Amino acid sequence: MAIRQRQPTSHDLNFSASQAYLQQRSLQSSLITFGSQPLKLLIGIGTTSILARLLTPADFGLVAMALPWFALVESVNSLGLGTAMVQRSHLDHQQASIIFWLSFGINTLLMIGLLLSAPAFAWFYQEPRLILIIPVMALGMASLFMSFQHQSLLARQMRFGILTLIEVGSLALGAGVALVAARGGWSYWALVLQLVTYQVTQSLSYWVACRWRPAGFKTLVQLSQETRHDTGKMLSYGANLSGFHLINRVGMEMDRVLVGYFNGASALGLYSVAYNWAYFPFNQVYLPLINVAISSLSRAAGEVNQYRSQSRQILILMFGLCLPALAFLGVSGDQLLLLLLGDQWIDSFPIFRVLVLSVFVSGFYRVTKWIYLSTGQTHRQLRWSTLHTPVVVAAAAIGTYWGPLGVAWGVTVASLVLTYPAIAFCLHKTPLTMGDFVGAVWRPTVASLAAAGLLVAGEMWLGFPANAGLYLVLSATLFGGAYASSFILLPGGWQEVRNAYQALHLLASKRADR
Repeated sequence: MAIRQRQPTSHDLNFSASQAYLQQRSLQSSLITFGSQPLKLLIGIGTTSILARLLTPADFGLVAMALPWFALVESVNSLGLGTAMVQRSHLDHQQASIIFWLSFGINTLLMIGLLLSAPAFAWFYQEPRLILIIPVMALGMASLFMSFQHQSLLARQMRFGILTLIEVGSLALGAGVALVAARGGWSYWALVLQLVTYQVTQSLSYWVACRWRPAGFKTLVQLSQETRHDTGKMLSYGANLSGFHLINRVGMEMDRVLVGYFNGASALGLYSVAYNWAYFPFNQVYLPLINVAISSLSRAAGEVNQYRSQSRQILILMFGLCLPALAFLGVSGDQLLLLLLGDQWIDSFPIFRVLVLSVFVSGFYRVTKWIYLSTGQTHRQLRWSTLHTPVVVAAAAIGTYWGPLGVAWGVTVASLVLTYPAIAFCLHKTPLTMGDFVGAVWRPTVASLAAAGLLVAGEMWLGFPANAGLYLVLSATLFGGAYASSFILLPGGWQEVRNAYQALHLLASKRADR
C-alpha cells in the first residue's frame, strides 16, 4: 500500500524507510546538494577573485603554512565517531551521549596539544607570526569539534536541505567578513577571519537545527553490557577510520609542507592557490556528496543489488560532473585563472596544469572512501593508507629538488601509479565489482578526454580571441557541446540519459511503496 513516509524529527536519532523511499531520498539529497552549488560557486569564486587582488601570494602562503597541521588534527577528531554514528543502523540516546562525552575529552586534548605546539610550528617555518595565527584559527576548529555530533545526526536523518542551508549561509558570512577585513588592510588576517567565521557560524547553526542534547555525564556511569559492547564496536570502527585519516592526511598535506619549508611563504602561496583551484571542481562535487553517499549506501549495505545500483548511480553523478570540468580546466584553465585572479598569479599556472592532471587521476580512488565507510571496512582502509602514503610522500620529497613544480609532478606521478591498485584493493571484499566501477566511470572519462581533444584542435584550427572573457565563452561552448555529443554517442550513452530522466521522475513522486 502506498503511504507517505514519516519525516524524522530532530529528537529521532534513526531514519528508517523502504528501499524505494530510500532511493528517492538519496536522489532528493543529491539534487538539494547540487542545487546549491551555483550559489556556493558564485560566493567562492567571487570572494577568491577579489581577495586575490587585495592580498599577496605571501598572505595566502602564511595561512597555508598553518592549514596542514589543522588538517592533521581534524583527521583524528572524535576518533571518527561522527562517521560511525552515520553508518550505524541503530542508535539510542544513551549511545549518542556516550559518544558526545568521549569525543569532548578527545577533542579537548587535541586542541590543548595544538595550542602548545604553535611555537614549534613557527620555528619549523621560521615564521613567528604563526604563534598568534594558530590560536586564533584554533577557535574555529574547537567550535566545530563541539558540534560534530549534531552535524552527524542531521546527516544520519538525511536532512541535507538543512545542512546545505547552513553551509551556504556560513560561507556567505565568512566571505563578507574576509572582504571587509581585506579592504581594511588586515592582510593575511582577512583569510584567518574568513575561516574562523565560517566554522563558528556552522557550529552554532548545527546546535540550533538539531535539538538533540546529550545526557548528563553522571547518568552514563552505569551502562548495560550491550551498550558497552555497541560502543566498543563504534570505537573500533572510528579508531580505524581516524588512523586512515591521519596517515592519508600526511600524504595529502606533505607537498605543501615541503614547499613551505624549502621555498617560503610566497612560493607556498602560489602553490596553494594552484592546488585549491585544481581541486575546486572535484571538491564541488565530491565534498557535498560524501554525507549523501555514506548515509544512503550504509542503509543499503544489507542488500547487494540495491548497494550496487545506488553506488553506480552516485559514481555516474560524481564523475559525470567533475571529470568534464577538470578536462576543461586542463585546456583552458590558464585563461580562467588570469581572468579571476590577475597577472600576479601567472607563476602558479604551470603548477596548476600539472595538479589538474593529478586530480583527474586521483579522483578515481578517492571515492573508495565511501565504499570503505558504508561497508564498515575501515580496518582495510587503514591498511591501504600505510601502503599509499609513503609512496606519495617520497614522490613529493624527490620533487623538491626541482622546486614547487617538481613537487606537483611528484604528486601526479604517484597518483598515476597508485590509482588502479587502490581501487582493486578496496573492491576486493565489497558488493561492488571492478566491472561495476569501470562501467560507471568509463563513459564520462572517455567523453571528457574526447571533448578536451576537440577543444585543443578547435583552438589550433579556428584561432580563439585573445580576450580572456570571449575565449572562455567560446571554449566552454565548444567543450560543452563536444562533451554532451560524445557522451550520448558512446555505447549506452543515450540509455544513461534516459535513466537520469527516470530518476528525476521518481524524485518528483510524492509517495513510495513501503
